[in-house]
Amino acid sequence: MTINKSQGQSVSHVGLDLRTAVFSHGQLYVALSRCTSPLCIKVLFAEGKEDMRTTNIVYQEILPQL
Repeated sequence: MTINKSQGQSVSHVGLDLRTAVFSHGQLYVALSRCTSPLCIKVLFAEGKEDMRTTNIVYQEILPQL
């Protein structure tokens, strides 16, 4: 299931593949908050990545200029 399709749903297990940065603003929160228990969340990070972080991607060129 895609993150966008998961909005508004509750699921018993969540698995995230973060081997490449794929998230735009807010998507990580949506993906993680769908799960009914934090014990049922599995996240796959790139091999050798020890800091367990991902990049929040914001495309500045599509935001309105102030």
